[in-house]
Amino acid sequence: MSDDTLLTRVDEHGVLTVTLNRPKAKNAFDTTMQRRMIEIFHDAGRDPGVRVVVLTGAGDAFCTGGDVKSLGAPDPADPLAQKWASDPIWGAAEARFDRLQHFVRAPMLLHRMPKPTIAMVRGAAAGAGMSLALACDFRVVSESAFFVTSFAKIGMSGDFGGSYFLTKLVGPSRAKELYMLSERTTAAAAERLGFVNRVVADADLETETCAMAHRLAGGAPMALRYVKENVHAALDETFEQAFDVESRNMIRTRLSDDAKEAMQAFLDKREPTFKGL
Repeated sequence: MSDDTLLTRVDEHGVLTVTLNRPKAKNAFDTTMQRRMIEIFHDAGRDPGVRVVVLTGAGDAFCTGGDVKSLGAPDPADPLAQKWASDPIWGAAEARFDRLQHFVRAPMLLHRMPKPTIAMVRGAAAGAGMSLALACDFRVVSESAFFVTSFAKIGMSGDFGGSYFLTKLVGPSRAKELYMLSERTTAAAAERLGFVNRVVADADLETETCAMAHRLAGGAPMALRYVKENVHAALDETFEQAFDVESRNMIRTRLSDDAKEAMQAFLDKREPTFKGL
């Protein structure tokens, strides 16, 4: 399913590519796009036919965050927004907080989705657009890509989970520096800091990202799901809890049909075919 500003395509390997499609606005998103992202990511997480999700932007930018020209404009498909948009209570702090809590489900779904997610980044990843890239499991970026938190420049503190993801990736001191100074970070510098996985030539970005996505899509879905859960537990849980999660997931995967298939394929000297069972 797609619309004009968010395009989706699933290839024969089960790789879903989601393209933010407002190139003239550097793929800045409005409330309608935010709602659609939530729907797409939610469905992708549940769809057995989707094994990997790639998020990218059309044109020469990944995403520059929220569109300031439409900031706060009601979503025409949201009946509550249409009902209350002209009432002062809709613009009050608590109502705005409630809406933001809803919209930040987009990066939360990317982060928690039981499947690998890849941000394919060219050009600018700024503000909440950078947060979306950080929410993915991997970031493959072109040499000309750059990242900037942006928020402090406009007197704001940040949203879409960027401060959480960045702190986990680079540590608190670096995260404070990147947020407070809001300086542009090149692709090479981002790789050195540890929040970019691969930097490739601009011309090779799609080819290299597809190769990585297809390799992941060919893996055992249950194993990849629980590897992701194990790593998240290592970051967020206690020592004992993380060991419990890892042990439980090891038994789950060891008893799976895919693990049995992998063992048989090894004995048969062939590549395994994983079905996610």
